[in-house]
Amino acid sequence: MSTRVRRSELFLLVFLGVVFAVSSTLVVGSVAHIDKIGLTVDGLRDGAVLRGDVFRDVSVSTDEPDVLDRVEVLVDDVVVATTRDRDRLTLKDFRPAEGDHTLIARVRSATPLVMDAVVDQRFTIDDTAPSVVVDHVRAEGPRSPVIIKGTARGAAVVRIGQTRALMVNGVFAAVVPAASATVYVEARDAAGNSAGRHVVVPVSRPDVRAVEVTAADWATPRAREHVLAMARKGEVEAVRLDVKDETGQVAHLSEVPLAKQIGAVRDLYDPRAAVGELHAAGVRAVAVIIAFRDPVLARASAASGRRDHVGAGLTLTNSAHPEVRGYVVALAREAASLGFDDVLLDLSGGESDVDFVAELRDAVRAGGACFGVVEEEGVVAQADFVVPSGR
Repeated sequence: MSTRVRRSELFLLVFLGVVFAVSSTLVVGSVAHIDKIGLTVDGLRDGAVLRGDVFRDVSVSTDEPDVLDRVEVLVDDVVVATTRDRDRLTLKDFRPAEGDHTLIARVRSATPLVMDAVVDQRFTIDDTAPSVVVDHVRAEGPRSPVIIKGTARGAAVVRIGQTRALMVNGVFAAVVPAASATVYVEARDAAGNSAGRHVVVPVSRPDVRAVEVTAADWATPRAREHVLAMARKGEVEAVRLDVKDETGQVAHLSEVPLAKQIGAVRDLYDPRAAVGELHAAGVRAVAVIIAFRDPVLARASAASGRRDHVGAGLTLTNSAHPEVRGYVVALAREAASLGFDDVLLDLSGGESDVDFVAELRDAVRAGGACFGVVEEEGVVAQADFVVPSGR
């Protein structure tokens, strides 16, 4: 049995068909319109977290340069002034405040019934650097790995030197290879803000009973054997052996250029052999360097016209002069590299600032030895161990 379609129903079907056809045309046309224009926000991805100063690199471009003048840019629904720079628009002198934002770029359609071309991006501005607190840093010795722990609030990653720390809920920890006496701890957040600090790495060093031995005594078999016998019996736990004494003489065949140039080098003992004998006897080997009581350098400097290297009289050197300091640092670095467990600096007779003492410490620790000073006001905090004045 057939059913006749009533006229009213026929009209409704025709109307719906027209609406569907027009709607389809509008959607297809709108998509084609957007694709044709190629409206793009450059330098900003949806959901990005970035610093305010990085936002200046954000720009808007299209595939049709003629359309660019009709582009409107809004941030949080407020129109932002733009400047045309050839084939793109830049946001002139605009810097969003910290927080969440939405950027909309749109082109008004010039064709009736065709939608505007619109691109929107959500982003967050973060100009606050993370905070870094180091709670623990320690090494068993200058040749041992460094264990470091702390907290870094607001950080995405923490690095200690070249090592990336393990981080959970803002707490970080890392084990880094033995290096200098300081490590640089840097925390960085998702926006690229960073905060960092240099941290001194203390080392574990036992308190020891020590005996002083001049280079001349060590060079004498009978005196040397007496010291070694004390060591074997446990009467001493360390031997302090002169590398450069108050006469300015360097007791071994040093490779430091200035020591050779000024005639300071002597061949009283082989430092590597001495260290080996002391270790075999079960004690620490400590190299002692008198820094600024140096008649050899003072007289050689005066004779060559370098009076600025000379301190009071011809027995002291100028402790403020970079070349004089460099000489002391070079001797300390060499002593550490020869296998001594500790390098002890006597800085009396001159003035030593924190930066110079830190340079000495870094040189000694980089060579694999602990850095000590004869007690002197203002430099104790930079040392791994301190020996009372007068020793």
